[in-house]
Amino acid sequence: MNPRRILGLTLVLVAIGVAIALRSSADNKAKPGDVNEARVGSDAATGNNWLLNGRTFDAGHFSPLQQITDKNIAGLGLAWSLDIESAMGIVSEPIVVDGVIYVSAPLSKVYAVEAATGKLLWKFDPQVRLDQAINGSYSARVNGGVAVWNGKVYVGTGDCRLVAIDAATAKKVWEATVCEPTQTGITGAPHVAKGKILMGFNGSDDGVRGALVAYDAETGKEAWRFWTVPGDPSKPFETKALEMAAKTWAGDGWWRVGGGDVWNAITYDDATNQVIFGTAGVGVDYGEFRLIKATGDRLFGECIIAVNADTGEYAWHYQTGTEGVHSENNHIVMADLVIDSEKRHVVMTVPKNGFFFVLDAKTGKLLSAKPLVKTVWASSIDLTTGRAVRIPASQGGGRQWTVHNWWPMSYNARTGLVYVPTTDRRADVKAASEAGEGGEGLFGRLIAWDPVAQSARWSVEEEIATNGGVLSTAGNLVFQGQGTGEFAAYTADTGKKVWSVKTGSAIESIPVTFSVKGEQYVITPVGWGSGSRLFAPARTMATPESKRGPARLYAFKLGATTPFPYPKIVIPPVPKPPEQNVSEEIIRKGEKLYGTFVCDGCHSPGLDGSGAWVLDGAIPDLRYMPPDVHKDWYQIVLGGSHWSKGMPGFADPPKFAFPHDKMTVQDADAIHAYVIDGAWKAYKSEQAAAQSQSKTGNH
Repeated sequence: MNPRRILGLTLVLVAIGVAIALRSSADNKAKPGDVNEARVGSDAATGNNWLLNGRTFDAGHFSPLQQITDKNIAGLGLAWSLDIESAMGIVSEPIVVDGVIYVSAPLSKVYAVEAATGKLLWKFDPQVRLDQAINGSYSARVNGGVAVWNGKVYVGTGDCRLVAIDAATAKKVWEATVCEPTQTGITGAPHVAKGKILMGFNGSDDGVRGALVAYDAETGKEAWRFWTVPGDPSKPFETKALEMAAKTWAGDGWWRVGGGDVWNAITYDDATNQVIFGTAGVGVDYGEFRLIKATGDRLFGECIIAVNADTGEYAWHYQTGTEGVHSENNHIVMADLVIDSEKRHVVMTVPKNGFFFVLDAKTGKLLSAKPLVKTVWASSIDLTTGRAVRIPASQGGGRQWTVHNWWPMSYNARTGLVYVPTTDRRADVKAASEAGEGGEGLFGRLIAWDPVAQSARWSVEEEIATNGGVLSTAGNLVFQGQGTGEFAAYTADTGKKVWSVKTGSAIESIPVTFSVKGEQYVITPVGWGSGSRLFAPARTMATPESKRGPARLYAFKLGATTPFPYPKIVIPPVPKPPEQNVSEEIIRKGEKLYGTFVCDGCHSPGLDGSGAWVLDGAIPDLRYMPPDVHKDWYQIVLGGSHWSKGMPGFADPPKFAFPHDKMTVQDADAIHAYVIDGAWKAYKSEQAAAQSQSKTGNH
């Protein structure tokens, strides 16, 4: 054959091959949920997606995107919004992959949303059961988010399952049982490390033995499980680490109190190939558990723990807790810092005790620890022993209130600052333990902390004590939502507020940013919805208006002009309660029993709840009970007629981690009297306010 003809045929074949390849490439877009280690690495510099909780493995909650800056943010407008059908708000951190947002909502429901338009692509409902454990019923009301990996979306459920969902079809691929559903449930988000899905669960306050569990991302097979506190010492310990930990416990039946749960603070450090996670405390203060006096350091409760990501083998731990001070460990950030002229790869974390800890990532050695704000329980941490230098009670020392809760902070290597959402106390108000459970005198503070200088660069005071997570960007911006419903942006270097919008809904979620077709978006879920909503007074988390705002996703971009759909907030009146004629003694007995039977664990202390008779997944405010519920009080509270909705019958309550005594008719009557008394106070206060307003209006 003629060489020229051969060359011509070859060129034709090559051209056909290229055309086929190009057409194939065009037809076969990236598969939904296409996340792997290589993509996480390549996207780290661009920031086009938000592939992991925290965006990158270091969990920094920082984005290199800088289309939106402190100079042009005045042009930030609403691109779109999407209502989420939920009686409770969204607290989760969205994951964004190739123009699709994956976000979870209460009852462990998962939504896939088109990032540029807000169009709902699919919804997955794992059909969580609420009638297996009271802690599971509580856990199901909130969900911290999802993980996305290799075409699958993963979510933990309130009834102890880890579910893998096909990102394209929303079909369940596999599920695994993480914990015992008759004991507890899951509220936190799954995390990813070395092709494994990492999942913890709740229960430190309820006698549940904590653990971190790793599952093969493809099959759901359990790869390893690290128990965080020792089990029954009459049985073999699962690991040598637990055998060592058991020596730090003492007391008759100490092992029964469980604890050390790993529900939230999980970070994979690819530099050391370690999973570094935080545990909550140990001990239960109700039921038969309160009779157990477990003493000692009680490892690995209130610890930062590092394990090998491949095997789960123990590497090191550092205990942030001190006896008598609750020090649940929260968000953990990895970073490279220059400390004393030496570059160090470090762990940065702020537990509930209010100190900012910096640890060596490889060894766990304590490098620094300083209080974010003035603390009332300790003045410093001894760097040699790691022990707190306590403030004596005679000098005003006392128990610590929550300073940093679970909402994540953000580290910006360009400014060298960590932006920490905190709770502070006014100097002229007594300690929170003295001020009562209402936390009078508490307010929010966003602190820009220099981890090298160990001091605050700037801080912003906020009206509500509990606010959302933090996002910082290369545009010299820091974003945070607040309990008031305000979503605001501050300059990262000085803390000057440069933009804000009133959403009408309390914000207790985590904002993220991404880019689609060259446009940067900032999104935030809204709605009053954290677990604190159930067991803390409403006034510490939301305003009377913001706690009634809807659950929504809001997306913002430069130049967007969509009218903001500010919700019409309707504050429902307190229904006139039934008349009652009981003694003050009975009412006070009911108030005590309200705590004894842990009614305040779901219906809020002091009856300061949601401010409405809200059902469909939320916990109703007992002051707003309609007449038919008052009539059916025995059937509901004693008989368990609403157990399928998560309300057990206290005449024969769930057996695990629950008040030992069964509720009697007399107990139920006393609690009912306390609730009715609280309803009358709210009703009369509302009537008096209306009359006062009417008189003022007449003038």
